[in-house]
Amino acid sequence: MEKYLTIDIGGTNIKYAVITESLEFLEKGEIPTPRDSLEEFEDTLVAIYEKFKDQDVKALCMSAPGRIDSSIGYFFTSGALGYISGHNLAEELKERIPVPVCVENDAKAAALAELWKGSMKGYNSGSVITLGTGIGGSVIMGGKLVRGETFAAGEFSGISSAWDRRYDRDKIWASCASTNSLVSMYAVKKGLELSAVNGRIFFEAANNGEEEALEVLSDFCDNVICGIMSIQLILDVQRYSIGGGISKQPILIETLQRKLDELYEEYAGKMASSKPEIVACTFGNDANMIGALYHYLFELN
Repeated sequence: MEKYLTIDIGGTNIKYAVITESLEFLEKGEIPTPRDSLEEFEDTLVAIYEKFKDQDVKALCMSAPGRIDSSIGYFFTSGALGYISGHNLAEELKERIPVPVCVENDAKAAALAELWKGSMKGYNSGSVITLGTGIGGSVIMGGKLVRGETFAAGEFSGISSAWDRRYDRDKIWASCASTNSLVSMYAVKKGLELSAVNGRIFFEAANNGEEEALEVLSDFCDNVICGIMSIQLILDVQRYSIGGGISKQPILIETLQRKLDELYEEYAGKMASSKPEIVACTFGNDANMIGALYHYLFELN
């Protein structure tokens, strides 16, 4: 049974796992992401590989933030890890890691995982939207991931949420529909310091029927659906799969679907697009690693 080392590079932590093609996770771990330099970052990746090299892993498959040419591993941008921008990470690691190295954008990797064995399997069109610090996105057409002319398709975070003014980075979708914005909305509603609130506290309150939490959830889901509706009018897809830690909360998915149903009912006969389905992603924190493996196995070989 062949083994693969998969790595998910995040702004805070690097997750890694040795997995098989049948998605059996043999070993998993997590370490802080170096923030100071590319050299320190690459040293960390090499150290992870060294830990597992005796297990005869066949490739190192990575996901990472940024606009990435996944065919060669070149980073045009790299999100919060600015030191990778302008570097071909796969090429640079060849000198130190003697197995094939590949890298895919994190949101696109999540979509590949869902297409392979998750919520998008068998669907011709859709979008995987990850609600986290920002909003990760993807476009699926013809049963395949669409990367875009410059590998930037699905960068939904930056969609304007204020069309009555000049484009403003403070008024984008990520500023009103990310997990951070949800927690901030709840803190304001309750008159609490932001540091005193997190997603677990919010959803515990919402699931217990707290009025303030349910009001915030309603407003937050309106913000999410507004963006989804804008995307739907352009793409006209079958399904939206919601990812990120908060997607595990049934109350979130149920509220999103209800809000979408209400919107289509209100504008029945006037909405140009068909109504899509909203579901939770199948894979949680492992999605990016699974998608990175898919990218290596089925897109590069």
